[in-house]
Amino acid sequence: MRQTRFARSLTRSTSRVAVLVMGAVAGVVAIPTTGHAGEWDDRQKDCLASFAEPAKADDKKLLACADLFSAEAGIEKLSGGEKKSIETGLRYMYDNGSDVAARRAREGLFRLDVRVPVRANRDGGGAKESAPSERKRYDPQEAKSADRAECDKLAKDGVKQIKAKKFGAAIGSLEKALQKDGRSEFALYNIACAEAHIDGKKPKAFEHLQNMADLGTDASAERLIKARTDLDFEDVRDESEFKRITGYARIQIVNTLGKSGEKGVENIEKVLVGIGHRKPDHTEEDKLLEAPVIVFKGHSKAQVALIAEILGNTQTRLDPMSGESKYDIIVKWGSKVNKETGKADSEGPANVDEAMADARKSQNKTLAKPEAAINQVNKVVDTPNRVVSNVEGMKSRVEMTGNKIKGVGDKVKALSEMPGKLEGLTKIKGL
Repeated sequence: MRQTRFARSLTRSTSRVAVLVMGAVAGVVAIPTTGHAGEWDDRQKDCLASFAEPAKADDKKLLACADLFSAEAGIEKLSGGEKKSIETGLRYMYDNGSDVAARRAREGLFRLDVRVPVRANRDGGGAKESAPSERKRYDPQEAKSADRAECDKLAKDGVKQIKAKKFGAAIGSLEKALQKDGRSEFALYNIACAEAHIDGKKPKAFEHLQNMADLGTDASAERLIKARTDLDFEDVRDESEFKRITGYARIQIVNTLGKSGEKGVENIEKVLVGIGHRKPDHTEEDKLLEAPVIVFKGHSKAQVALIAEILGNTQTRLDPMSGESKYDIIVKWGSKVNKETGKADSEGPANVDEAMADARKSQNKTLAKPEAAINQVNKVVDTPNRVVSNVEGMKSRVEMTGNKIKGVGDKVKALSEMPGKLEGLTKIKGL
């Protein structure tokens, strides 16, 4: 199963802007973890061989290995010789590869504490690799009414088989359903549920979730949100591909303001839960921040852009994560504090029905087409001080969201109306 997924990642690594992984950057503090290394552990030996002799390696393979290294490798577990091999491969990519390869190599080198400048664009990249092409979006034809009805019948049979734990039979029924109507969100979601239970079919589960995301409907977005807590996806929930497609993330909120920041942390949590995330973990730190900082792993970039909008502060800093962590996103809450009153200038987003609806709509668009959000985060990280005000597109969006959210009462009825129970894991079948 691992080998199949890795092979799939190689064929798609240059075509998916959404899987670009940011490495560590100067000034980011490593965070201790109990997380796991996943695919990097499985492919480390193979990738180290490619990095050691990069001129002989396939460029797509180098890109995929750079992705895995940036997303999952534990720096502290690498020997000096292994670090040297990785540096050799990344420097080769930086010097000779395409613009995409050079960018990814620079991110990986930062993880190794090797600082290189942003390389000037070369209009087509190195001799061995052409510019990446856009991934072809899933867009089947509309089905006839009779075919849609037949699809629905077959899909319901598949759901019954899932409940009976007959996953192979369920996949067969749901494949027939999709032959009748390839745009059925009901069938796409449930075939992914069944495939997620079978090791060799897990890559297909991601493919079907991606197909559903490509449909770009509110219904498909809601199903992706539900997938975050559906027990059918328990075995794949920590895979970076699942996180990238569904927006699922393990989130921690850090209060740097003490008592002055408690309200802001509470408001941030309510909005995150309201847009379909699990309740974040909480901690505090003594270093007071005058503006928020979002620390993140590369597969969570689209959600980072959304959270930056929700925070509504143009001075929010975005830092790719250094080291390992069990968290995908860490929101460090900060604000200027009035020394006389002890009150923070900002209490984060106020949670009202209108603001929550705006956030949900924005997330639905991000799940359907994450590339724009990811590009915004990339632009912020490439600026010297990495704050969102440096990117005009994100700045205007953050200000718009902030204006809609600030100064309104603390009401959160929309949270209880969100489909599914987000407190704990729930079994969602046949939705």
